[in-house]
Amino acid sequence: MRIALLAAGGVTAMVTAVVYTHFSAAVMPRLARLAPAQGISTMQRFNRTAVRPPFMTSFFGAAAVSAWFVYRAAGGPRSLSDLLAGAGGAAYLAGFALTVVYHVPRNNQVDAMDPADPSSWPAWNRYLREWTKGNSVRAVLSGVAVGLFAASAVTGAPAEL
Repeated sequence: MRIALLAAGGVTAMVTAVVYTHFSAAVMPRLARLAPAQGISTMQRFNRTAVRPPFMTSFFGAAAVSAWFVYRAAGGPRSLSDLLAGAGGAAYLAGFALTVVYHVPRNNQVDAMDPADPSSWPAWNRYLREWTKGNSVRAVLSGVAVGLFAASAVTGAPAEL
């Protein structure tokens, strides 16, 4: 069961890491090269399509598995494997929290923008910079979680409850 949870956590955290990395490395730079009105409207479409089962399953699935491993690691004497899984869970949950408190409010601000209104454009340019920096942090945290889940899987058995 533990290996299945580590695999599920690793795969779902990897999906989020890949999506975040793709956005920081490819999507956001391309949006920055578009006219502001076109960039804003494109990001608004992305925001609407992101909240669908394929990504949400990975995003929330990794959070649920991560919360379990953090809970398990905090529960008393633990093996190195338990501690690695708990650290992986903590890394993923830090990125999850960053999404909730930092990215979602910014995405809501973009969704409220009128792409054709030039007064939206300075806020759009600021969003591009700030959102991408934070998104890169989420990508790293998700990647660290993947590595720690894998290390936990190969390190050995968990401590007995």
